[in-house]
Amino acid sequence: MKINLDEIIDPMQGRVVISPDSQGKSHAHFDLQGLPRIDGMLVGKSALEALKMTEHLCGICPVAHHLAGIRALDALSGNTEISREAELTRRLLHYGSVVETHSLRFLRQDRDSGVRLKKVSKQMLVVAGSPGHFPVTAIPGGVRNLPNIEDLQNLQAELPAVIASAEKLCELAFNKQSHAEVFSQFAGADLALINEDGNPDIFGTRVRAARAGSTWKEFDFEEWNQQVAEENPGAPAPHPYLSALGPVPGRYRVGPVAQLSVGDLPSELASKAQARWLAGGRDAASARAIITLHVLEKTVELVSELLSLLELGELEACPPQEQVPFQEVVATGLVDGPRGLLAHTYRSDSQGIITSATILTPTAQNEPWLADLLTEAIDREDVVRQAALEQSIREADPCLPLSSAPEGQMGLRVDTQH
Repeated sequence: MKINLDEIIDPMQGRVVISPDSQGKSHAHFDLQGLPRIDGMLVGKSALEALKMTEHLCGICPVAHHLAGIRALDALSGNTEISREAELTRRLLHYGSVVETHSLRFLRQDRDSGVRLKKVSKQMLVVAGSPGHFPVTAIPGGVRNLPNIEDLQNLQAELPAVIASAEKLCELAFNKQSHAEVFSQFAGADLALINEDGNPDIFGTRVRAARAGSTWKEFDFEEWNQQVAEENPGAPAPHPYLSALGPVPGRYRVGPVAQLSVGDLPSELASKAQARWLAGGRDAASARAIITLHVLEKTVELVSELLSLLELGELEACPPQEQVPFQEVVATGLVDGPRGLLAHTYRSDSQGIITSATILTPTAQNEPWLADLLTEAIDREDVVRQAALEQSIREADPCLPLSSAPEGQMGLRVDTQH
């Protein structure tokens, strides 16, 4: 089964719906009805078939789906304890994907810096074993192949100049921040991954929910379905929420803004930029630049460690794959992608057949936040209303090409219901 999204929706057009509540106040939301839930495509497939499918589920964030899916399959097959070198290779793939996605936004700020980041991101993906658009790096228990030492050394040589470009882009983002549309602070929680030390980590092993900058709760992947529920299960706009708080008080957001709001970044340059961001407007454009800088700083550490391991020799990329045993359990795999948390939850039988699947995308999780932004935007004067609507969409960044459209060219359609 194959779905071509451009047969269902216009990727460069979005629909904003304005409708009154019971008191007559107007509210706006972004229409996600044209975005199909793709969870059902995996049901009835073997776990290894599902892995191949997750590599092609989304043309915009393919690496995030690949890695969230593989993390779920690791748990289903009892392969959660992968080797350090395989873990680092997966991280390199993920880091490359994040830098690549954000680099496209930087081309309008500084073309040379944006191009430099785009080139090094592609280099990161290739070194991690995925030279094409769709990733093929990870398999249950590890990776298909470990990186080549010479390729890693070449990447290592490129990183200082790229980090300098990322620093420049952060400064440009801060300079532009004062001229950007300012929205009210989000009233809900921020969700992002953290590492074992409690620091924000886009490939971390735990989830942190923060409210007003303070930790509210932390939990492991296996608790995801107890901690997060969908108000409209299976719908394109499921309105997820933190179960303990209920549907409305439990609303939350994900993405770079959330990633910077749950704790201190463990990297020197990005942590300084984060402190400026927390003291300022806390906009998404600056957050994307800071996360990119952070990821590149962490890549320096990653490459150095991976080179040290590979130089020892006699390392296995992955246990033999001839027969991967699967358990009759439910497992969730999470990654913090360019747009935020992506959750793949699978139930399998003892033969490794997927009997149920739920995929909760960052777009679906951020839809209530986007609705708040759009509702605030529609109260603006007509002359600035369109620009405010566009800025709302860039802020929440739904996984559609229109999010990256130049100013004034987003193709928004506004429908008012009475």
